[in-house]
Amino acid sequence: MSIKIRNRITIKILIVFLLLLVGLTFTLSTQLFAHTQEEEQRTQAQPIEEDSKTICLKQGKELFWEQEYDEAVKQLQKCIEQDPDNPEIYYYIAQAYFQQGQQSSLRAIKYFRQAYEVSDTAIEKYHQQIEDSPEEDHTNQYLQLAYIYEIRSLIPGVDEYQQALDIYQELLEERPYITSAYYHMGWIYYQQEKYQETIDVYLKYLEPGIKSDFVYYHLGLSYDKIGEKEKAGHYYNLILEEFPDTEFANRAKKELN
Repeated sequence: MSIKIRNRITIKILIVFLLLLVGLTFTLSTQLFAHTQEEEQRTQAQPIEEDSKTICLKQGKELFWEQEYDEAVKQLQKCIEQDPDNPEIYYYIAQAYFQQGQQSSLRAIKYFRQAYEVSDTAIEKYHQQIEDSPEEDHTNQYLQLAYIYEIRSLIPGVDEYQQALDIYQELLEERPYITSAYYHMGWIYYQQEKYQETIDVYLKYLEPGIKSDFVYYHLGLSYDKIGEKEKAGHYYNLILEEFPDTEFANRAKKELN
């Protein structure tokens, strides 16, 4: 076999391997992003008037969730012109390309890599804002930092979950009303296979009467992992009662069978 042929095979294998890794990353992150969008609508650290950058990204996200991937990419690329240092824009472009299939997978990897690089700049920016004005309320900057660390940890070989957890825990000590922190902490603990911690913070998240098929499902899985089948069944059944026509209802049925 010639060196050129061997090199071509090696490159093809590498591309397939990268696609598998990115596929896993996007499966996990899409699940989180979808429910994070609901969380953004439910709770905000403080009221914020939407500017043109926020509106642009919001429109791009909506197109993505409507599975209008070509239009989402076009919209999000406009957002880059307005806000080139926002890593979330690059994440959504990467996901949109990935959802379009193998022919767009290399573009997806390109934007995913850019998201990581840009997130470094974003982290520096938020830390600088906090350092420059220590007397101001930086809740939103801290939430953004935690979210960046959380999402970056989906990249194979990167583990910054603890940085995210430290920020969420510190915020909750001062502002226990930020329920979204419990939501994200539960998801992180589940990724770390800390199932009792997952249960504890998700139950805290539900205390105000919040309902969430995502949270119920991961509570069910976590109780299953620690051998409490009856409690797991309770949360799977809650999904069927309160969210009967959702993807998580289908998953809950499989867990109950």
